[in-house]
Amino acid sequence: MPTFSGRKVAVGIGLEDPNDKGKAVVPTYGAPHLDISFKDSPTSKMNESALGTIIKNNGKTDVLVEGDGSISTKLWVKGLYYWLALAFGQKPTTTGIQGDTNAKEHLFTLRDDNNHISATMTIKEPNLSAQFAYAMADSVTFTWTPDDFPKVEVAFKSHKSKEISGGNVTYTIDDTEFLPKHAMFKIADDLAGLDAAPEAKDIKSLTLTITKNLQPQQTMDSKDTYGEILNGEFEVSVSIEKLYRDKTYRAMSYNDERKALRLSFVDDKNKAGTKTNTSLTFDIAVAAFSGYEPSYGVSDIATEKIDAVMLLNTADFSKSITAKLVNKYTY
Repeated sequence: MPTFSGRKVAVGIGLEDPNDKGKAVVPTYGAPHLDISFKDSPTSKMNESALGTIIKNNGKTDVLVEGDGSISTKLWVKGLYYWLALAFGQKPTTTGIQGDTNAKEHLFTLRDDNNHISATMTIKEPNLSAQFAYAMADSVTFTWTPDDFPKVEVAFKSHKSKEISGGNVTYTIDDTEFLPKHAMFKIADDLAGLDAAPEAKDIKSLTLTITKNLQPQQTMDSKDTYGEILNGEFEVSVSIEKLYRDKTYRAMSYNDERKALRLSFVDDKNKAGTKTNTSLTFDIAVAAFSGYEPSYGVSDIATEKIDAVMLLNTADFSKSITAKLVNKYTY
């Protein structure tokens, strides 16, 4: 078999039945990736029993084999459905857009338990076709800068892989991706104020991270891989770097203010229907500013870095964070 480049690796994903997690499914989406490190990762124990010699090791046993690693991809409009389902722990509520044939709104809300949805990741390359069942997201990170495509990186854990024959991955040729110019960030006193809030200015980079703190369980009956993979505490953080023009963000941080945040991407060229813009919108109902750091490099324009964490929205737990994806796809 000749050697090959990483471009020959195909990655597919299929969401598993929540009532039969760990039962592998065929991929329903081919993910055009920028980087992938997802693979089998063994945990080994060396046999150090003394056998009348000073040589330390006389054997090795793999006591655990897990799927572990990440995938990085641009914000492809069709693919976002899968990453958001893994982030929020369940499939969305999907409704049609009234008066606009083919346009659909997929509303993602948090599944508030420790048994979030899982996926099967299929990796196909010239030497191997393998399925990683019971794949769950440990973290999902969205990043934006003005000079590159916005991206999402998903870190996974899964059962160990099983080799398969075939394992074909089909890519969606008519998919589009969000561009840097499509992004918008808003801050308001509460959710109700986000629509009318002005767009935040001078932002140089932004990161939104959903962390799920997975707790994989290895038990007697799971043998040499995991049994259940449970999600733990759910956290959301936002980090912003912007030009330092005034004391507004410093005051929000040091005065312990609570704000609602919105990160959105709106593509008004590639429509979801005949007139509805394709879009992705994250709304955080209550956020606290957890860190503030100005940067005074002597040869640089002064900037400021602001960190925020999502807090529980005690008025309505289900609206602590939501994501709304508007596109033309049926899943």
